Amino acid sequence: MSVFRFDSEMLVTPHLAKLVGHDSPMLHLRRHQEDGLFDRFAYHASELWSNGRDGWPQPQPTGPIPSD
Repeated sequence: MSVFRFDSEMLVTPHLAKLVGHDSPMLHLRRHQEDGLFDRFAYHASELWSNGRDGWPQPQPTGPIPSD
């Protein structure tokens, strides 16, 4: 899913099975009410972002640590 949020507007591309991003529909959402489609997509994207992790492990230093 791709999400681009601009204040109370959002562009959302929910990627569909067996389709690449540019073949999936793009939704232009505007926030008009609480707990509407805009808020639900915003919450979903926020949850995905906050529960994400690095794709590559961070390199660990090896050898002696230089002193100043």
